[in-house]
Amino acid sequence: MTIVVISVILAVAIIFAAAFFYVSKIISLPPKGRAVDYLANKLDNNKRIIACIGDSLTHGNIGASWVDQLRNEFPADIFLNEGINGDVVWQVHQRLEPILNSKPDIVILMIGSNDAMASFNSKSGERYKRNNNLLDIPTFQNYQKLLLKLLDKLSTIDKVFLCTLPPVGENRNSKINQHINMFNDFIKKTAQEKRIPLLPVSKCLWSDLALREFPYINDYNPNLIPLIRRIYGGVMHHYIFNHSWDKIARSKKQWILFDQIHLGERAANIVFKLVKKEISKK
Repeated sequence: MTIVVISVILAVAIIFAAAFFYVSKIISLPPKGRAVDYLANKLDNNKRIIACIGDSLTHGNIGASWVDQLRNEFPADIFLNEGINGDVVWQVHQRLEPILNSKPDIVILMIGSNDAMASFNSKSGERYKRNNNLLDIPTFQNYQKLLLKLLDKLSTIDKVFLCTLPPVGENRNSKINQHINMFNDFIKKTAQEKRIPLLPVSKCLWSDLALREFPYINDYNPNLIPLIRRIYGGVMHHYIFNHSWDKIARSKKQWILFDQIHLGERAANIVFKLVKKEISKK
């Protein structure tokens, strides 16, 4: 191997490493406009405060941000983005105090996708426990208990909207989506029993998936290497080459989920419209 070839390989490796660390820094940043920011800087107490609570699907820097769309649509309101990448429902409990202290008028709650993926198989569960410093591996049973407790803590808020969970992968009959259906059935049952308005995110996204212009090719793979490849490949194309999330999705024969998990612009717009319809009501 010549010195020129070695130099080229090293240069490519350095560029790739720099790109990896660049996007890693971006996606590690917390969302803008959190409850702690509002409490530290609040100037106008007459504005309506809307807290959007969840995980990366709400955070919106891995995929499109429906919270930012709401901010643009309702500039007179304050939107607290309390979506944190990778969070399970237990972690929402740990950071709830500043959200409650902000005294939101409305809460949009979409949490459970990571609980579902973590409880899908043992390797995923161990990975979530280790990476998120959890006390226990997430399970469906613990999710049920913790979601009910979370809703009890939010019961002092005038309006709480509970969202069903988006698909993971775009195969309706896959094992992961059968697993997520179990979570969504519980969410729907809970909303009904507690008389909490339900936002049918899952139903609306599946309806849009019925419009696919091409068949899906790859199903969801929960193993670490393909998971990292899908997520980081997508975020690199977005933040380095300025490709839209939907363009990245199409290149992978995905319709609404650019990496089989996170929302492209098309999917985020569906969530945005669902929330917009409800918070526009007087």
